[in-house]
Amino acid sequence: MKKLFLLFAAVICYGLLFAQIDTLPKFSAKKRNGEIIISWSSAFKSVSQINIQRSKDSTRNFSTIHSLPNPNVKGYSYTDKTARNDSGYYRVFILFEGSNYLFTPSKRLVLDTSTYIPPATIPFEKQKFPEEKPGIFSKPVWVPSVYIFTGDDGNAVINLPDAAAKKYSIKFMKEDGSFLFLIPQVKETYLTLDKVNFLKSGWYMFELMENGQLKEKNKFLITRDN
Repeated sequence: MKKLFLLFAAVICYGLLFAQIDTLPKFSAKKRNGEIIISWSSAFKSVSQINIQRSKDSTRNFSTIHSLPNPNVKGYSYTDKTARNDSGYYRVFILFEGSNYLFTPSKRLVLDTSTYIPPATIPFEKQKFPEEKPGIFSKPVWVPSVYIFTGDDGNAVINLPDAAAKKYSIKFMKEDGSFLFLIPQVKETYLTLDKVNFLKSGWYMFELMENGQLKEKNKFLITRDN
């Protein structure tokens, strides 16, 4: 009877620990035993890319610090070894097959003094990836721009902190490269462009010029159901 009770208690404890794992779009960002660990479980299907992003504040200037090698894994944890302090914020970018994507709400790093048990995930060396045939390269990872991107409200955001000191111009194009419109000089450090300026849902290209030189060429997605 005693052995049976111990086994039953162990099953309950394991279930409680597993239940504490956040499921995307929720995730955990905690510091345990001196290590910053980002983790989650996932029920999403048909995911083509997942990026972990970090920022000094909660809403702006996020940059990608890690891209998952297998975005369809059911549980994942990542140790951030490049953070300089404990005051950062994190979010997760999820790109689905097709043209839909989402950003999770940003989350501030918290200190966790409990015992860490990683999510039930397949070790990297045992994960199965699609075979790359000779002459065929894997799909490149798309990294959202930190200067021009889609905001939480679905509108395009221009974020240029030094716009007053430098001359920036932006050319916007449709996905096929055809010209849409031009902003000859951006004078505001943070500007929102209403999505009605982009006619319909879809990917839009841009070329950001700094003092006459190309600074970045990238794309962003406009959707009508945000």
